[in-house]
Amino acid sequence: MLRTLLFPIVRFALWVFFRHIDVRGRSDLPRNRRLIFVANHPNVLLDSLLLAAFSPGHPLFLGKITLFKNRLFSLFLHLLGVIPVSRQQDRGSRIARNQDMLRTACQTLKEGKSLALFPEGHSHAGLRVLPLKSGAARIALRVEDEMDGDAEVCIIPVGLAYSDPSLFRSEVAIHFGQPIETAPYLSAYRTNRQSGSHELTDLVHQRLAALTWHVENPDLETVVRDLSAVYGHEVLREIPDAPESSNQLRAGQEIIQAVEHFAGSRPDLVADIGPRLRRHRRKLHRLGLLSGQPSPSSRWHLLFGLLLAPLFVYGFLNNALPYFLPRLFVRPNRQSPEMVGTVKLAIGSAAFPLYYLIRTVVAGLLWGWSNAFIYGCTLPLSGLFALFYSEHFLQRWPLWQSIVRPGRRRYYLRRIAEERDRLLADIEAVKNRYLSRII
Repeated sequence: MLRTLLFPIVRFALWVFFRHIDVRGRSDLPRNRRLIFVANHPNVLLDSLLLAAFSPGHPLFLGKITLFKNRLFSLFLHLLGVIPVSRQQDRGSRIARNQDMLRTACQTLKEGKSLALFPEGHSHAGLRVLPLKSGAARIALRVEDEMDGDAEVCIIPVGLAYSDPSLFRSEVAIHFGQPIETAPYLSAYRTNRQSGSHELTDLVHQRLAALTWHVENPDLETVVRDLSAVYGHEVLREIPDAPESSNQLRAGQEIIQAVEHFAGSRPDLVADIGPRLRRHRRKLHRLGLLSGQPSPSSRWHLLFGLLLAPLFVYGFLNNALPYFLPRLFVRPNRQSPEMVGTVKLAIGSAAFPLYYLIRTVVAGLLWGWSNAFIYGCTLPLSGLFALFYSEHFLQRWPLWQSIVRPGRRRYYLRRIAEERDRLLADIEAVKNRYLSRII
């Protein structure tokens, strides 16, 4: 019942936090099968919420034992059906407890329920899938073994690809991969449990890495991120639509392949273009032009922006405090980027309802409860409108950016446009050289 009550709340929170959630492959998943969802883990809390909200069957999660230290939170996790897992790196953990975890997880599958876990073992913000723990394979093969190969357990790799996991109103793509049948590995598992589990785990890693952005060499991540920010939209234009995967994912994978190719064959090119990309991206960030110059607005767009401005001001004034409050809690976590999005969502989810309640109560004491009720209803609605106005008017409207020192800004825009043209020309030349070799 608790899971049923929380489900729409989680979906709404994710809808507000992300500008766009692209879910692929969910409709192709097998029905009436025992499923284990395994996903990469670039963000601490957001990964779990996305997997819980969009995976069919509302799977039960395996969670690290350290989450259960607080008694109240431990009770909450147990009510949600989270199964504790002891890890070697957790202080005070006992690996022997994992036998209990295995029995509970196997029993869950036998009852026809689904499981979900993050086999990398911990959250990290890098553009790669770490070597996987063999827990998912061990659970699946144990159930197959105990049911004499008739369990029909499938492992579903799930790739989570964030445009920026630390940014509010960013984008995320969720790719459900092709099911991996576990029964064919039962014979190898019965011969040698460890090697059979590792063989299946290696296949899961291969499938999972294909569903997200995976950079083999961590030293190339900065170049990949900068190239994606500066040139990604150009690659995106040339990517044909495909129902099984998002264009954003495939564009990023094309960039990764090209960078890795030249890092091996022409490291001098990477050494030359990499720093230039870094400097250019920083300039775009300072000017608020991460995706290039803002698109010009039509007269109608400007007129509607002016007419709706009072509603935006009302929404902004009534929602500014809880909107900016999470930033105070983010600062201590700047060195752990996988925590930033989690902190923003957690603090915001608590701050907004509490703030609305306090303002409504104060309004009731001042104006009467009937007026306070109407006022309280306008608070979240005006906040959503302010968010809409900011994204569709302020961020696309170059007029407000030219109010402060317009001459100097035009000078910087002209200089950065010239620099961008030179950089893109060099990238195009490198791209043509790359395409001529792979075609």
